[in-house]
Amino acid sequence: MEDEEIIEFIKERIKKQRLEDMNKELREWMEEHGIKLQEEKEEEEKIEGKCEICEIRDAKYRCIRCGKIACMACFWTMLGICKECITEKQMKELKEHYF
Repeated sequence: MEDEEIIEFIKERIKKQRLEDMNKELREWMEEHGIKLQEEKEEEEKIEGKCEICEIRDAKYRCIRCGKIACMACFWTMLGICKECITEKQMKELKEHYF
């Protein structure tokens, strides 16, 4: 994956996270004002097994880009992607420019 593709992927992820935050705030406002909302029930995926990256620790997350399960050490939780999809160097550069 090229640097430009990674940056675009992360920008889209940030937009999605902002949208999720706005949806949460809207739901809370609706509840405060007695407006009923039919909610979809999301089934939470149960992640079991060893990290597919380090193969040492138990996996707790699934990468939204490649689908691998990963432990906390091998996963960028704020982006939802594993460290194989974006390197630590690339992450540092993104933090300097966007965070």
